[in-house]
Amino acid sequence: MKERFESPGKSSEKKFNPAETVLHIENNIRTESHNEVTAETYSFFKDLLTANGYTEFTDVNAAYSTLPASPLIVRREDPRNVLKLFSETESYEVGFMGDDRYSNCVEWNPQSDGPRNIGNAYAEGFTNLNNVVTVIGLEKAPEDDLLRLPDAVQDFHGLDRAGVRSFQGAISAEKIAFISVRVPGHLFPESELTEEECDKVDEYLESAHSGIKAQPVMIHRSYIKKGRDTEQRKEAA
Repeated sequence: MKERFESPGKSSEKKFNPAETVLHIENNIRTESHNEVTAETYSFFKDLLTANGYTEFTDVNAAYSTLPASPLIVRREDPRNVLKLFSETESYEVGFMGDDRYSNCVEWNPQSDGPRNIGNAYAEGFTNLNNVVTVIGLEKAPEDDLLRLPDAVQDFHGLDRAGVRSFQGAISAEKIAFISVRVPGHLFPESELTEEECDKVDEYLESAHSGIKAQPVMIHRSYIKKGRDTEQRKEAA
């Protein structure tokens, strides 16, 4: 029987080590099917975040509605860095090589912007871990090193990039307002799909098997720290 990694929410004598877990997941690519590796990676993130006091939302709009009406810094993040948030250091640095600074996030108000701006965070970036994409929202502070560069315009070669920004500095677990994951539906654990999602994935698979070109269904899940929305609303009052 192949050794499986221990979910962080389960009892284990060995202390959870995010770096070792990433290595374990990546090594399993050689021995498991594509579906199994992606499903296992998602399940690990879910267990990790819920074990650290986060609530999972299958409806991302419902998740975002719990956030206060204030701007957040949102960026597509390497899932490996998200794991680092729960290591002993609980932080990591975002920076640039020399003077080569570029836009790497968006400024987004969850109560007034809707899908505008946050869509840029998903679209502009390529990092993933076994097809699992992570997007994080950070609480914005006056001291943050956040710049608007010349490419942050309404029409940038046909794209609306008015909300894109350039951020550098430390990201800590305390700064996180939400963490969202995106996974291709046909690689997502079937038992975790809602009925509506399951129907959409079935339609996609039927089309794919028939040779009809179809866009893969993307499954989104959002995680918000329990009690964070209540605390933020009290502070904003």
